[in-house]
Amino acid sequence: MYKHERKFKKRSSGGYNAGLGKLFCLLLGGLLGAFLFAPGRGGEARPGESAPAPLPLVPESAALASSGPTANTEVPPAESSQTETPAEGGMQTIELDSPVVTVSIEGKSTEMELEEYLVGVVAGEMPASSEPAALAAQAVAARTFTALHMAGRAKCGTGCTVCDRASCCQAYLADDALRERWGEAYEENIMKIRSAVACTRGLVSVYEGQLISALYHASSGPATESSEEVFACALPYLVSVESCEGDHEVVTRQEFSAAEVVERLNGLYPEANMKLPLGELDFDIWGRTDSGRVRLIRIGDTVIPGGYLRMALGLKSTAFEVEKTGETVVFTCFGYGHGVGMSQTGANEMARSGSSFEQILKHFYTGTELAQLTFKGEKGGA
Repeated sequence: MYKHERKFKKRSSGGYNAGLGKLFCLLLGGLLGAFLFAPGRGGEARPGESAPAPLPLVPESAALASSGPTANTEVPPAESSQTETPAEGGMQTIELDSPVVTVSIEGKSTEMELEEYLVGVVAGEMPASSEPAALAAQAVAARTFTALHMAGRAKCGTGCTVCDRASCCQAYLADDALRERWGEAYEENIMKIRSAVACTRGLVSVYEGQLISALYHASSGPATESSEEVFACALPYLVSVESCEGDHEVVTRQEFSAAEVVERLNGLYPEANMKLPLGELDFDIWGRTDSGRVRLIRIGDTVIPGGYLRMALGLKSTAFEVEKTGETVVFTCFGYGHGVGMSQTGANEMARSGSSFEQILKHFYTGTELAQLTFKGEKGGA
């Protein structure tokens, strides 16, 4: 597995072993999947979520038996309406019931044709200034994400097939919103977006003949994250890979008052019992994943996964450094989003370097191939 090369500051772990930390995270499989599975661009926490249970502090010598099975957020393929058809001498096809998708837009249910819906998704999820190959890769990822919902292997919280909220499904912008956003550049931009959708018409990513969970995010930094580290669901095509983002990597500095942090975290995690002034072990990082993201972090008298802290404070990423400077706490975050799957920034950099949309997809979704969507009662595909 790719080993993250950024030099993070060394921190005391209180003798805690990072491998033990990983087992702790796996023990939280179901909770992590339920609270952190936000597959859209940034993967932000949904409003109104309650705080997950913290981890108790345990001695280094504490023995953990078995981590048990991890949660799988996908419905088993046998329960879906997806039909796999090997193509003789050509591309594999995936058959779905209908090309019509039901979308919840601003709370209202709307039916539209899949390819037309994707124009609004690609425009909402990626800047029109992106490279054509990156936009095409985004179109395939968005189509695959939608097709998985159409096949019944993923569910939208609204009851529709998908919705326009990136925190639940994917961002979507209607034509009037795009005209307002782009102004005089509308014609040029919409032509570019439509071209990305049209040149990949009907194409989806599959792994061993099945539609993948095509997660993506804004920026990963030097490496993406494995799905098991974020969603406690190990998928063979969502593993950590290099993402060469260069100067375009998203780096943010988020500053909080110590009093604000203590109040917020004690409210979510009373067991933390944090006090002012902050102690030496507050925000002590107990372990990082291979991609450099915080796996476990100590707050007061308890320990929580880095993803939980990200949710609690609205951090851009779990790849962060912490600085306590008197009455403030500063987080420097590298990347933006959950970090799993395709990095949109990394995809654009690959496109700048000459990679095709297919090469981009195969890089970020390990071991996958392209397949063609078809629909019952239709000939020749989508």
